[in-house]
Amino acid sequence: MPNDNQWYNKSQNGSGQPRKTAPAAGASEKHGVTMQGKSRALSPKAGAKPKAGAKPKVDAKPKAGAKPKVDAKPKADAKPKANVSQQAKAKKSRKFFSGRKKATAESTFTPAAEQTGFVGTNNPNKDVAHKSAQGRAVRNGFLCAVAVIAALLVLVFVVHHLYDYIAEKPSFSFVSTGTVEHTIGAKALIVRDESVINSASAGELVTSITEGSRVANSQELAMVVPPDLESVVSDLRNVQSQISDVQQEIIAGGGVTEADAIYDNFNTNLSTIVDQLRFDSMTGNLSDQASYASSIKVVLDEREEELSGIDFNDERLTALRDDEGVYEAQLENQASKIYADHPGIASFRLDGLENVLTYSSFLQMNINDVKNYIESSAGVISSGLDIEASAPAVRLAQNESQYLTVYLASSDAAVTDFAVGTLHDINVRSQGLSIDDCKVVRCEGDDGGMLITFETSRCVEDLLDLRTVDIEIVISESSGMRVSSSSLVNAEYNDNESKGFAVYFAADSGVAAESYAPGGIFNINIVPEAAVDEAGNPIEQDNVTVGACTVVHSETLADGGCLVTFTSGNDYSGLLKLDKLYANGYTATFIDTSTGFGTTVSDIGVSACDGIASVYSNNQGFVEELRVIVVDHDREFAIIVPAGQAQTPDLDTVIITNPETVKPGDKVD
Repeated sequence: MPNDNQWYNKSQNGSGQPRKTAPAAGASEKHGVTMQGKSRALSPKAGAKPKAGAKPKVDAKPKAGAKPKVDAKPKADAKPKANVSQQAKAKKSRKFFSGRKKATAESTFTPAAEQTGFVGTNNPNKDVAHKSAQGRAVRNGFLCAVAVIAALLVLVFVVHHLYDYIAEKPSFSFVSTGTVEHTIGAKALIVRDESVINSASAGELVTSITEGSRVANSQELAMVVPPDLESVVSDLRNVQSQISDVQQEIIAGGGVTEADAIYDNFNTNLSTIVDQLRFDSMTGNLSDQASYASSIKVVLDEREEELSGIDFNDERLTALRDDEGVYEAQLENQASKIYADHPGIASFRLDGLENVLTYSSFLQMNINDVKNYIESSAGVISSGLDIEASAPAVRLAQNESQYLTVYLASSDAAVTDFAVGTLHDINVRSQGLSIDDCKVVRCEGDDGGMLITFETSRCVEDLLDLRTVDIEIVISESSGMRVSSSSLVNAEYNDNESKGFAVYFAADSGVAAESYAPGGIFNINIVPEAAVDEAGNPIEQDNVTVGACTVVHSETLADGGCLVTFTSGNDYSGLLKLDKLYANGYTATFIDTSTGFGTTVSDIGVSACDGIASVYSNNQGFVEELRVIVVDHDREFAIIVPAGQAQTPDLDTVIITNPETVKPGDKVD
């Protein structure tokens, strides 16, 4: 390995061999150069040969004119001077190595260590810097950890509050009173006691009354304008429009108080027709536009007739009314008129079945023919103003009664459910009608179901324009405290949606819920206490017996009592009115058919039961669970009563309608 001088000269010259310097004249062959306590040789290697062509130095002759130097005596300790260039290079080399090794007095200069950046460990300053770097690393790591933890806490905070913000909040509602109905939907064919009036001539029908008006015998209903008088009709309507415009202009100027009262009266009639027109337009029914236009014209004509009695004192109106009279006279003389032949409700809408589906013979019509009419008949009866000669133009319906006939599949109901003479309520949702006490006048079955005809005297005018309509027949209904079905929690309903009853045994009765396991079958016998009349004579009272009562559910309530729900195929209506039947008390015996053993109690509470459930109430800001008996329910609502001796829920109870958002004990606002 080259020494330091050789490495330095190599780095200066770029050659692969170290620079060799000849010793100065008179100098010793080796010159010791001390660097940080170490001696390094600067003399050439032993045996080195002089360069080729190099001439040995000979004492040079003095230049011309130069004074010869006198040999100076050397100082006693003077060292022979080296070559100037060699001295300069050696000096430069010493400065270089002196700067490189100033930091450590004892370390050895190592080129590889210098190039790779490795330093010795004996430098105190570098040790301090190293420790300082380690301290900064520890401090930075700690700060990073704190920042990460803080970020996680902020994230948890944001997520928590975001969840609270978007999470569904509990909704509240008071318990209300209402009714739950169970219905069967069907398409009903409507048959009225009606007759038609034919037109004597062909032409355009111009009505003189509004659609659905009650008319008297011999009252003018309409006139039929022949085609050659259509221009006269157009001129008449134009003059009447001008009269209306002039009257409104005068009324707007004030001073005609009688006209304001007339407008107010007729606006009500116009509003009814306009509302019907809007409803048909929204439902896409445009078949009756001509009928509505005719009805509006009749109302406007009646209004103009009353306004004509007012003296507006205007020359324009006088001239226009003269023209109106001329046109009306032409129509009166040449157009044919239609009069009512008996009182009734007039309609200009006809479907051609008025003479087929007659009120007198409909009940005897073949069941298959009636079924075909139910399926094929249009719902709304349309109208047209173009009349053929001898064709029906107006129909007059009696207001006494109408038939609603449906065909029900055998899976929907039984024939016994609609015995002739029974009364049923019918809802017509599309018309917003509820028709009570519709009487069954025909019930006939076939292989697929049954044909049922109801008779009613109500809402004849409301259904006057319909031949068929969708109805709902009410099979059963229950009334009481009503809540939404979605507010029920842990609901257990009777099997196969069968009806049943619930029996409550008081806490002091000694009855345990374990004695009434679900599926057990019991016979129930109620024996009344002896009773006498005012004269002291015994009152004969019948026992109430219900057999084969199947246990659906049993539980012990918070008051210590036992609640058991049953279903039975037998009549249990007597159990629901024990307090009314036996004012002096009774004894109830429940006999387990599997063991023959029975339980006898002196008092029980019985109510109709469709199931058992809970509701969540807001009790002073906290969620409280209340057990209830579900008397009846459908997809929207449920009729409930408190379970056992509890007094709540009642009509003042605030319940939570979305109970899935809370649990008992939660705090709610």
